[in-house]
Amino acid sequence: MKKIKKVLYPVCGLIIAFALWNLWSIQQSEKHAEELYGALARQKDSHRETAQRQTERDGDDENNTDPADSDWLVKLKEQNDELAGWITIPGTVIDYPVMQTEEDNDYYLTHDFERSEDPHGTPFLDVNCRIGESENLIIYGHHMKDGTMFQNLMLYKDAGFCQSNGLILFETPGERAQYQIIYVLLMSEKDTEKFPYYKCVDLSMEEIYQGFLKQCSRYAIWSGEELPDPGTKLLTLSTCEYTNENGKLVVVAKQI
Repeated sequence: MKKIKKVLYPVCGLIIAFALWNLWSIQQSEKHAEELYGALARQKDSHRETAQRQTERDGDDENNTDPADSDWLVKLKEQNDELAGWITIPGTVIDYPVMQTEEDNDYYLTHDFERSEDPHGTPFLDVNCRIGESENLIIYGHHMKDGTMFQNLMLYKDAGFCQSNGLILFETPGERAQYQIIYVLLMSEKDTEKFPYYKCVDLSMEEIYQGFLKQCSRYAIWSGEELPDPGTKLLTLSTCEYTNENGKLVVVAKQI
């Protein structure tokens, strides 16, 4: 028994030490993500407030620049040239930069805005999407237990929340677009095999566009009343959903 205790005590000590180290690492990661993205959001707000003051100062000058068309995203892009835009969903904590790589679609699953490794990752635009060209822009984000990234998309499981919080803002260096949510999908792994929504970027043909909407309707747990006409640009947000193994919660919105 004494020999067993001599072996067990060090092993238990190592397990406890590892658990404490793991907990500390998680807390540090959460703190870093909160500080980084909070600072970026404040930087965004500061740039826009400056543009607003400039607008008010210039009055009706024909050369006046609308704050929505300000260069704050261009300035932010100087810090990381893979910045594609910025997504904000009023009524949620979602207020983040959106990244896009040329080849590695998974890079920002594990990297932050500063390109440092971080399990929070950063919301990112699918590598196959082209802003201003693609009919459907698909943005992915993690469902983090600390409530960050796209975790707040879970709020859209509630129909009442969908009704009162249906607006999404997606700003790019060339446009400040508004979108209205039209579908909320809850999908299992088998569902995504039958309907691989993440491949539906090119919807230029009307029958393909209508087919996409039909499939969305099939898996929707909530639908808006006014569906888009073919050709209307769409925005699709995707995150993990844990009531199903490898499940997904997908929010589809139309440009307005």
